[in-house]
Amino acid sequence: MIDGVPAGYWEWFRRDGSRMRSGHFEGGVPVGTWTTYDQSGSPYKVTERKGGTGRR
Repeated sequence: MIDGVPAGYWEWFRRDGSRMRSGHFEGGVPVGTWTTYDQSGSPYKVTERKGGTGRR
């Protein structure tokens, strides 16, 4: 976080500890490659974010 805004690389995890999603923020906006993982930890969805939309 920089000045209360998400920045850099982030990861989210499920309650069981398995990774759920990962990606980068620039100025609070998701940018670049975002990966969603299944419960076994394998990537099952990859999304390219261009940024600038402010959507998550």
